[in-house]
Amino acid sequence: MTHFYEIRIAGHLDAHWADWFDGMSITLEEDGTTLLSGPVPDQPALYGLLRKVRDLGLPLVSVNQITVTLSQQILNKKRSNTKMNTNNKGAIKMNTNNMTTEMEDIKVSLKLKLAALWTSFMFFYIYLDYFHLYMPGKIEEILAGKMYVFDITQVALLAGLTTIIIPVLMIFLSVALPAKVNRWTNIIVAAVYIPYMLFNLVGETWLHMYFAAALQTILLCLIIRYAWKWPKQES
Repeated sequence: MTHFYEIRIAGHLDAHWADWFDGMSITLEEDGTTLLSGPVPDQPALYGLLRKVRDLGLPLVSVNQITVTLSQQILNKKRSNTKMNTNNKGAIKMNTNNMTTEMEDIKVSLKLKLAALWTSFMFFYIYLDYFHLYMPGKIEEILAGKMYVFDITQVALLAGLTTIIIPVLMIFLSVALPAKVNRWTNIIVAAVYIPYMLFNLVGETWLHMYFAAALQTILLCLIIRYAWKWPKQES
């Protein structure tokens, strides 16, 4: 037997919340509430969904469990537009067509997408500096105590390390931070790095520098796009 849950919260949510709630089906009810419905594999997964509701500050109205047998699932697949009604602590409506789709599809969470983008950006950043050593005259500049146009000092090296540490930390923070803080942290940090990437091109004529900067900018724009479209609660 497969267990399905319906979580009802106050207010209407944007449809983009589906990714945040692990692909749960979202139904906006006429009474001003939002119904999240879908299969939940076990109790830890249910607690995880409830923690997301708590972390986002969404008012929780009710949590109902529905038991659907295998025969019922097969029957419901043939009735894609049918709504199932049951009486388990109140009347419950479930779109079985969406439920079947959710059972077949495993969606990658938005947090993991952001972490993957920061990982790709970090590797581009590190390898670009590595390839910089192969440019004629760069080794001589380093031996002479120069790093780009700056003197190699403890402060300069600390500043350079900081620019690499931030993307590394964003990999972890994109997964660990609460949603609201997470969203704005990704937007702000990515927006700051875009002009920094373009500034590094000043005075450069090597094609690999422009190629890497273009790819890095695309990755940062994707981070901003995903974070900007992060599900927002509608009033």
